[in-house]
Amino acid sequence: MGAVRVGFGLLVGFVLLVAWPGGPAAAAPGESISKYAVVLDVRANGDLVVTENIDYNFGSFGGQKHGIFRKIPVRFRFDSRQDRIYPIENVHATRGGQTDDVAASDDGQYRVLKIGRASQTVSGTQAYSLTYTVRGAMNSFPDHEELYWNAIGTEWDVPISDASAQVKGPAPIQRTQCFAGPLESKLGCASDKVTDGAAQFTQPSLNPREGLSVVIAFPKGSIQNTAPILVDRHDLATAFSPTPVAVGGGLALGLLGVGGAAAAGWMVGRDRRYAGQIPGLAPLEGQDGAETRAPLFGKQTVAVEFAPPDKVRPGQVGTLIDEVAHTLDVTATIVDFAVRGHLHISEVERQHKWNSQDWVLTRRTDGDPDFLPYERTLFDALFAGRDSVQLSTLKNTFSSDLSKVQTQLYHDMVTQGWYRQSPQRTRNNARGLAILVLLVAVGITVLLGLFAQLAILGLGLIAGALALVAVAGKFPARTAKGTAALTRIEGFRKYLDTAEAGQIKFEEREQIFSRYLPYAMVFGIADRWAREFRDLGAQQPDGSSGLYWYSGQPGWTLGYYGASIGSFNTTTAGTIASTPASTGSSGFGGGGFSGGGGGGGGGGSW
Repeated sequence: MGAVRVGFGLLVGFVLLVAWPGGPAAAAPGESISKYAVVLDVRANGDLVVTENIDYNFGSFGGQKHGIFRKIPVRFRFDSRQDRIYPIENVHATRGGQTDDVAASDDGQYRVLKIGRASQTVSGTQAYSLTYTVRGAMNSFPDHEELYWNAIGTEWDVPISDASAQVKGPAPIQRTQCFAGPLESKLGCASDKVTDGAAQFTQPSLNPREGLSVVIAFPKGSIQNTAPILVDRHDLATAFSPTPVAVGGGLALGLLGVGGAAAAGWMVGRDRRYAGQIPGLAPLEGQDGAETRAPLFGKQTVAVEFAPPDKVRPGQVGTLIDEVAHTLDVTATIVDFAVRGHLHISEVERQHKWNSQDWVLTRRTDGDPDFLPYERTLFDALFAGRDSVQLSTLKNTFSSDLSKVQTQLYHDMVTQGWYRQSPQRTRNNARGLAILVLLVAVGITVLLGLFAQLAILGLGLIAGALALVAVAGKFPARTAKGTAALTRIEGFRKYLDTAEAGQIKFEEREQIFSRYLPYAMVFGIADRWAREFRDLGAQQPDGSSGLYWYSGQPGWTLGYYGASIGSFNTTTAGTIASTPASTGSSGFGGGGFSGGGGGGGGGGSW
């Protein structure tokens, strides 16, 4: 039922977005507010009388506009079942001291007040005064009654030169707080004081999309009707009447939908393989290249491979195995660059034990002419205009380059003939189609519930659509050539998972360990591979400890793998994928901020 309610909300929102008439136009360039003075009068019965005095400068658009409008939020989500509302009544407006027309309308969660006459135009600076009464504005706490109000909202698109707010009430003011600036700003106002029983707040200027919010505490019990005004959201319970027709039909449609989704996955998502060939082998030129679908169950016989087949790269291996170009596949490629002699990885000496571990990548070559496209993109991005780079400096700056590398890895799967099209594109297309089917199913369910009380019938459609969403990620299918390559790669994995260092000549151990480590990384057995060679830790000619491609701290051996190379892999994956960061509660005690209370909103001219 939760999915249906979400779907109903999406459908209603889409209809409102398409069908709702256009609201007042946004403020034009050159317009401004020279003075914005708000008076908040808290009454003993809990009502809040708001008076907004706005000196609006129409700038170069004078003579083309008719007045101003205010867009005030009046509905907020309170909990999972209810909304909190702020009814607005007794609206009155003047311009230049003379009564002016006010047209009120609703726009979603906003109440829009449009001041002026369509038959008149205005120019220059006009002095508007808007007065209205708000019910349900107060909040009650064990030790005080509180007004937390956005006196000037953060949705104005014009600068405000002089902003102020005054708050008065039926009892002495106990505490005050004021916030100014953009939404969620915790900066205080320029002045915040209580004079003659009224709180006074000022701010010399506010930029567009900046506001001023105030918090006022009155003695407990001094104000009545402080409970929030709550309304229930639309309830679809009656739409799900469990009639025999609805329940039986829903079950039948659900089974049919789930079965259809499974059949789609069976037909589209199964790998191909060469018919009549030994697993892992492709037909020779002139041989029959007939293909068939790979069996759904049972594993093919895998022969051990003692080296990466056909010189396949670690990044290619990781992507072919699970059809996803993971960040780990890119990290393994960086280690592979080092092993192949194109760069060197050095641990940065930590000055204090609590310092974060860091590494420096130093270019040794200009790359390999035989680099695959994704390798060239990665190598050039790491050393763009530099010969070395500290890993930590890539944080929040490398994610776009990572995305390009991953996209090229997917393209490489097609270039190698392992997939007919990018696995990423196949997944995205399948998921997009599945989500579209789900939305249609939800829409049909909503209509069945609203007009026939047969929403349960639609739940069967939703079940089938959800099953399609679940299997959409399985739609990428390897070609017969891709299945043959995967079989040989699994044979190489078998070797790495069973090989022992004692079976390898001593003088070859460092080379073997290093060459195959990037592959062990993408196979998920790097720790096991390192344990086999834990006694390995060559002393380099320059006196440093480590491997020919990796420099650790003095005395380094592979016994420290988890804290060095293993940590490098984990840290690198997180670093190159990182991106920059994007109720009636009290406004006191660190919980307040600009735009966090009731009221506020914005406005402009029309």
